[in-house]
Amino acid sequence: MKSIADWFRPPPAARSPLLNLGCGERFHPAWTNVDFRASAPDVIAHDLRQPLPFADASFNAVYSSHLLEHFSRPFAPVFLAECRRLLKPGGVLRVVVPDLETIAKLYLENLQGALAGDAKAAARHQWMTVELLDQMVRDEPGGEMLKFWRQDPLPEEEFVLQRCGWEARRFLQAQRSRLRKKDDAGPAPPRRRSPGQIAKFRESGEIHQWMYDRFSLSRLLRQAGFAEDRVCAAGQSGIPNFNSYGLDLTADGAVRKPDSLFMEAAKP
Repeated sequence: MKSIADWFRPPPAARSPLLNLGCGERFHPAWTNVDFRASAPDVIAHDLRQPLPFADASFNAVYSSHLLEHFSRPFAPVFLAECRRLLKPGGVLRVVVPDLETIAKLYLENLQGALAGDAKAAARHQWMTVELLDQMVRDEPGGEMLKFWRQDPLPEEEFVLQRCGWEARRFLQAQRSRLRKKDDAGPAPPRRRSPGQIAKFRESGEIHQWMYDRFSLSRLLRQAGFAEDRVCAAGQSGIPNFNSYGLDLTADGAVRKPDSLFMEAAKP
């Protein structure tokens, strides 16, 4: 609960005309970085479901990666309208979300292969089912995705790593390091979770509440008052010097979230 002093404390000033919302571990000191919790001194803690504490037309660019899908479908237009409020005329909004279109295509392609008896396609079909559904239905951290990654050997490992990028590679490196040291006792046994625990988890922000493809996201952006929306490659942007910030690409040029749809739009 806010104290009386909190109500009279001025909102944080924009540290930069570049705004990164829901930054998680991906932020740069040249940006004003905001997330639900401050993971570093360069991050402002703020509930992103509430109006953002910045003046109208404060920013040249607003960026969010793998955030919009965690909001309910009715709230997504509210969030995008807030992004529009914060942008200067001509400013760029860059939104990155899981790409429902590609997920659906790969699911269907590998379903056909699995039905034809292709063992590799069957393993890929299993992964694509997890990728499509798990983060919407899980009731514990990591869900079926984490269980899949823990398999040794990991079925169709290179395909899974191509889909997941640095996050999966980092997890596998850490897990295999533990196994080499013989510290890993294996996966925890299944445990019963109470309805209250499940409800609390589902309110924690980890689950996806909706998914988007290039058509539905474009329509949503236009309904929120944006124009000139377009699909981008991970390393393509109308934001000047965007790749130098390391938000969508790693230092070696790899895509951080290869399963993503990258779209940009402008405030008229």
